[in-house]
Amino acid sequence: MAYTSLQYTNNHEAKPMSRRVNKDAEFAYGAGQLNPASAVNPGLVYDMDKMSYIQFLCHEGYTGSSIAHLVGTKSINCSSLLPGFGYDALNYPSMQLNMENGKQQTIGVFRRRVTNVGPPSVYNATIKAPEGVEITVKPPSLLFTRPLQKRSFKVVVKAKPVSSTTFTVLSASLVWKSTHHTVRSPINF
Repeated sequence: MAYTSLQYTNNHEAKPMSRRVNKDAEFAYGAGQLNPASAVNPGLVYDMDKMSYIQFLCHEGYTGSSIAHLVGTKSINCSSLLPGFGYDALNYPSMQLNMENGKQQTIGVFRRRVTNVGPPSVYNATIKAPEGVEITVKPPSLLFTRPLQKRSFKVVVKAKPVSSTTFTVLSASLVWKSTHHTVRSPINF
């Protein structure tokens, strides 16, 4: 799953992929082109397992019987499972928030857990957000003293109400940077 945060940030024409180049931002070019050299040494990975996907599908409203058919088990009882954590119940590099039209602020809390697969490092968070959107990361730094160490963090997104009746795409990003690695997570709403 971490590979989506290890992509080149240029499109096939060698232009930076950004909202300034294409108003649809990440939705115009997907996760980007994978950089194979970085993929073998990603720095951080977002761990997921079969249960994580099952919790996510339950959170999204799928029935236990349809999920059971998908994952090849006899039955799944969504109401008996612990819910996934955070706004989207998923430990994934990208984050998606549905903005509400009207007068209320939209708030989403995303909880993520990463595993260090590189050398001991300190990763510092940098946020890029459009006007009208406030994004905070807690803690703002992650200290890893050894490989395979896990750390959790929380991303809180607060977006002002959308008054437009047309479909609007807003893009932001969280970048974890150490002396050896850069791990980018898109945030879309």
